Amino acid sequence: MISSELFKQVMRHWASTVTIVTTRADDTIYGLTATAFAPLNAEPPEVLVCINKRTRTHPLIEQGSVFCVNFLVPELKPLSERFAGRRPDEERFANVRFRSEATGAPVLSDALAYLDCRVVRALDAGEHTIFIGRVEAAEVLRPEHAPLLYFHGHYHVLGGRLE
Repeated sequence: MISSELFKQVMRHWASTVTIVTTRADDTIYGLTATAFAPLNAEPPEVLVCINKRTRTHPLIEQGSVFCVNFLVPELKPLSERFAGRRPDEERFANVRFRSEATGAPVLSDALAYLDCRVVRALDAGEHTIFIGRVEAAEVLRPEHAPLLYFHGHYHVLGGRLE
């Protein structure tokens, strides 16, 4: 078996779209920055997110059984950093415009696009849970924009590194 350090080194060469996964459980909203997201099925439309069990988001997704994957645009890099835990928890949604769609999970108004999902399965994956969600609402909000990307430990845009 390879070391976790070698695994991390190799995975730094995988570029991914930066997303904020939001959720709602009763009156509590929360979210985190995530790149562990993938489409799963087209019929019915399903996606998966992998959430670390130690995060505050994990039990809220379990309780509320909903999540929304919000794709970010480059100008939302500061929001990505905020939801990555670089600011206190209570500040994550401060001055952030959002609304609810089908599931009640927050849809970020300035996102590139979103997939609003209801959890249909949850799979134990060691320190993470793989939440599989059926997409109940989706929209491209800013079709003229490119996504914010994460590659080799840095943010990027199509065509180059974002400083």
